[in-house]
Amino acid sequence: MSQIAVRSYKQLVEKFELPDPEEQIMPGIIWGRFDQLFTPAYWSVQAWQNTYENTNSNYRIGNTVIEEIVACSLGGYGIPAEVGLAAFYRIRESGLVSNNSPSENEIFKILSEPLMVHERKVHYRFVNQRSKNLSLILKRLFDEEIPVTDSYAFRQWLIRLPGIGLKTASWITRNWLNSDMLAILAIHVLRAGMIMGLFYPTEYPNRNYLAMENKFITFAKNIRVQPSKLDTLIWSQMREAGKVAIRAANKVVPAFRLPAFPFRRFAKKVTRITRHVAHLIYNHPIQQFPSPYCAACSV
Repeated sequence: MSQIAVRSYKQLVEKFELPDPEEQIMPGIIWGRFDQLFTPAYWSVQAWQNTYENTNSNYRIGNTVIEEIVACSLGGYGIPAEVGLAAFYRIRESGLVSNNSPSENEIFKILSEPLMVHERKVHYRFVNQRSKNLSLILKRLFDEEIPVTDSYAFRQWLIRLPGIGLKTASWITRNWLNSDMLAILAIHVLRAGMIMGLFYPTEYPNRNYLAMENKFITFAKNIRVQPSKLDTLIWSQMREAGKVAIRAANKVVPAFRLPAFPFRRFAKKVTRITRHVAHLIYNHPIQQFPSPYCAACSV
């Protein structure tokens, strides 16, 4: 039995029909109910409801392709979006983006200063590494021709830059070329994919990025949403949901909280050693060696 979603916009009432909740979109993935958080049907309806609000598909942050590369290279893993943008604006205002040979120390000095984000001072993380990478990136950008006519060629060129992997390269490419040929597999998108069964615990972006990207693009087309818009929608809503989204991902796929072997085995070994050390501290004088008659000491 099909599902019907209804929306009202400027006194206009519209209906949106979806397949039965138990019908499959892709092998092993069902539509689910559109009124249940984070199901494929939910994302399809959310995208439909946002068609009036998000008519502008311009994702660009910078005014030039060089600025775009700098902006995205300052964001990403471990850097909240607002902090990354504040760092980019600070770098741009300093004039270093237009300088083809800024030193690592010049960039380090600027990134080390506190940034104002939501009316409070915050410090930018990974200053040493990002300063070094950005100095090398800017030198390359002014020395080489940037292939901005093809999404795949552009991304392939970007991943040769220091500190830029497939996710950041995809982010830059999507922003600058407004491309639907690739996906930005950020942590929020990965969690959503885990919840829906699109991604598996054994898949990791650093090893399986292109295969996971292909599944995401196929999924987006199957629910009739542009990949770039679905990527942005999921990132925004999962980020806003915060702990709700994290708990949902952990409930559906507990292994997502802790990487699989070999880290799990290593963690157990560390736990055993820690317990043994604690036993020695509390049960034996510090000056003496462990007792050979103690069962715990024979571990």
